[in-house]
Amino acid sequence: MSRKSMRRAASVATATALIAGGLLVGAGAATAAGASDLLGGGFSAAAAEQKPHAATKTTSNISVTKQVVGNGKVAPGQKVTFRTTFTVPSGLDRYITKIKDVHPAGFQYVEGSATINAWHLIGGQKTEGVTPEVNIEGNYVQVGNPGGWLISTTGSKTVTFEATYLVPANAQIGAALDSGLGFDVQFFATSQGWDPMGVFATIRTPNLGEGAATGSAGLGLGSSDGEGGTTGSAGSAIIEDPAGFVADVISGVVANGS
Repeated sequence: MSRKSMRRAASVATATALIAGGLLVGAGAATAAGASDLLGGGFSAAAAEQKPHAATKTTSNISVTKQVVGNGKVAPGQKVTFRTTFTVPSGLDRYITKIKDVHPAGFQYVEGSATINAWHLIGGQKTEGVTPEVNIEGNYVQVGNPGGWLISTTGSKTVTFEATYLVPANAQIGAALDSGLGFDVQFFATSQGWDPMGVFATIRTPNLGEGAATGSAGLGLGSSDGEGGTTGSAGSAIIEDPAGFVADVISGVVANGS
């Protein structure tokens, strides 16, 4: 066998071993992390009991439901969306003039992610983007409407606010992080709300794809889709087509070794 052929064969063997080992180690690490008795700070991922990721509370005739979109679990460095819906099951119409979404400490608002779904005189119930006031020290974002967003039993008019946040990359596996809510109602003398509200985001072990790419607060590479997945990452390529990924890397090694 020529030296060139030997070098190419060695490159292929090395690349295959490294990739296979990396994939197995990644999967094994995730399994080990889930089965470990203790993780940082004394949390056990295997034993950690997920706390509620949705809650409904009432003030006057206003019913408010806040939830973590998806299954309530999110990995460090990924994105999570909180959704809050206001309704009036009965009685007088109400106008919501301010919504204050309190997120877990350390979470970072993802620019451009906030939306309001509300009723409009022209166009009816529809969703539109909003630009919230971001208070990093207070761990909240808030939006306001002096005229108020209408909630009514007539025509089932509701108000829904959504915002997405980036979870810190060093978030502790197994931790359940609570959130809160505040809001103003037209003609109410005081602000309403609950902080904390008992709506938790539970930090889970990253999967292989999430380990390969974490998100950014600018809706960039490796962001969460809000339902527990990731988008636009090299890690997703490994998960979706592992054989193709391995073949591509080996091809690159062969090309470099030739």
